[in-house]
Amino acid sequence: MKKVQLTMEEWQRLAAITPKERERALKRLGRWVHNEIIHRKFSLEQGPFSRAAMGGDAVDVICEECLQALLCGEWHWKPNRELSSMLINIAKSKMGHIIEDYYEHGKPELSLLSDYDEDRESMEMGIAAQWKWEAEMRDNGYEIARKAVANHPELLAYLDAMSKDDTYVGIAIALKTDVETVLKLENKLLKLVAKEIAK
Repeated sequence: MKKVQLTMEEWQRLAAITPKERERALKRLGRWVHNEIIHRKFSLEQGPFSRAAMGGDAVDVICEECLQALLCGEWHWKPNRELSSMLINIAKSKMGHIIEDYYEHGKPELSLLSDYDEDRESMEMGIAAQWKWEAEMRDNGYEIARKAVANHPELLAYLDAMSKDDTYVGIAIALKTDVETVLKLENKLLKLVAKEIAK
């Protein structure tokens, strides 16, 4: 468990969360987690987000862990961020770690299956890296990203949309496009940022 030095203002905002705000944010977080698991073609029966690997329903476990991480002071909560947006950011990081830990610990329930797919593991590790990068970029990497895409107006617009709503549907609505286009923009952005970081 990482600890960060929260400001008094951050602690006050955490203490001021009403039950209604918490419920609304957890509902939105739960929908986001469920949609990401399904959209990325993870299984709730086997793999990193299975009941066996998670010790319960993946959506419930992740939502509870994200809320606890925020309330226990493991993450900075910037004043201009909604509670649900903050929890989604934490979920990206946690879900990335869940996948990495799952494969590092030997994918317990898959070791006996004959249809284990090595390509799937590689893809899932890529998704884990992407989620973790998005979580870090949200707070630390916008400047790097903006510099990397300075000559790409469509990617600058993507970053602006992402700063307001970090769900694919929300970004698509802001950009007046579809989720498929958002995913293509995201891939292009990730490649340009990777080049910028490698310089």
